[in-house]
Amino acid sequence: MLRDQHRAPLFDALRHYAATVKAPLHVPGHKLGQAAPPEWRAYIGDNALAIDLTEAPGLDDLHAPSGPIAEAQALAAEAFGAAESHFLVGGTTAGLHALILTACRSGQTMAVPRHAHRSVIGALILAGVKPAWVRVKFAADLHIATGVDPSSLQDALQEAAAAVLVHPTYYGVAGNLAAEIALIHRAGAAALVDEAHGTHFAFHPDMPPAALTVGADGAAQSVHKTGGSLTQSSLCHLGTGGRLDPVRLKEMLRLVQSTSPSYLLMASLDAARRDLALNGRALWDRALALAHSAREQINQVSGLRVYPASDPTKLLVDVRGRGITGFAAADFLWSRGVAVETCGLDYVLAVFSPGDTPAGVQSFVEAMRDLPQGPGTPQRPPEPPWPEVVLTPREAYLGAKDSVPLAQAVGRIAAELVSPSPPGIPAIVPGERLTADVVAYLQHAVAAGYHLQGPSDPDLHTIRVVRE
Repeated sequence: MLRDQHRAPLFDALRHYAATVKAPLHVPGHKLGQAAPPEWRAYIGDNALAIDLTEAPGLDDLHAPSGPIAEAQALAAEAFGAAESHFLVGGTTAGLHALILTACRSGQTMAVPRHAHRSVIGALILAGVKPAWVRVKFAADLHIATGVDPSSLQDALQEAAAAVLVHPTYYGVAGNLAAEIALIHRAGAAALVDEAHGTHFAFHPDMPPAALTVGADGAAQSVHKTGGSLTQSSLCHLGTGGRLDPVRLKEMLRLVQSTSPSYLLMASLDAARRDLALNGRALWDRALALAHSAREQINQVSGLRVYPASDPTKLLVDVRGRGITGFAAADFLWSRGVAVETCGLDYVLAVFSPGDTPAGVQSFVEAMRDLPQGPGTPQRPPEPPWPEVVLTPREAYLGAKDSVPLAQAVGRIAAELVSPSPPGIPAIVPGERLTADVVAYLQHAVAAGYHLQGPSDPDLHTIRVVRE
């Protein structure tokens, strides 16, 4: 029997509690907002604070759900086509950690594409799992990763207990996920999918296929990115293939999630699921129409080109024809009140959703038309060097470390992650040797002003290495 997707059981339970309780003699200490800082309360509103609650009577327990949280999660599973769905209050990071801890035991190997999110590296450290790195393909013109190399994935699966895939990429590129999952299953491994940017795929036919519909054994989605919930709220889905132990997944979720989960975040997941289930097609019809309008107008502007993406709500705009970098373009857009998702040497990335408006689209388009003509763009860096793996990420990251000047680090074993963004692919992972090529690549990234994710020294004057 189908569940009633009009229901939002957790959201309703929280509102009922806030309306009826007379003496909330429990935490949180702001007591339904009464003791919240006045300026904060005035800005955020009484209602939001009133449902910022804890495991009070009738509100259930995320770690042993049997009431409104259990029902809300069951509604989410039905809406997304999962065997089970679990609320995440630590973002998709928590979901990926739990899925990897479920699929792999310490000492086992997992196939990991080199463009995996850094949270996957964190899971390798926590789980004591060895990565079998999978090469990724790059778009020749914009130097962005577009997906895994199938032959490299095949090689990495030889001893792997599981594999993780990215669907879609940060830039909205989706590969042949069904074929990749089939390859993983033929190798006897579990297929885990980082679907952080694909929550909306299940709700519109013009989107790429959702991971669960093509056989994923587990998927984690950042509902806050494209699904309408509050930031940091996500979903962890168990697939229907039976390759992951649901009991172990619950155990791992209890391990990696807070014992004081935010009911405000969980209620936003409940409400967002309801809206997607009931109105998803119409919501994304509107978003697609706005994105299409922006794409058509920008493609008519001299010197600009929108790169084709699998997800049509991601507009990756090549600005090289204007002779400026994406960094300079983003700064100009910001001066006009337009904030884009990210930028790179050659591009800016704009993300559209049902929350956008025709006025916002026109502000974006007009600012893009007014981009100044620049002197040309600098030489693009090479692809990140291929790693020489010496230790597991866990051994290197949790062991004794030293900080050494980057220029003197050749030959040492890295004890931290460094991922220049763009392209957002690790140049070095804990346990890998800092070869001359790697150090030169990192020095180029620093000189080019790339944002560096992971290092303890954000300017990379020094780098953490395994103590010898």
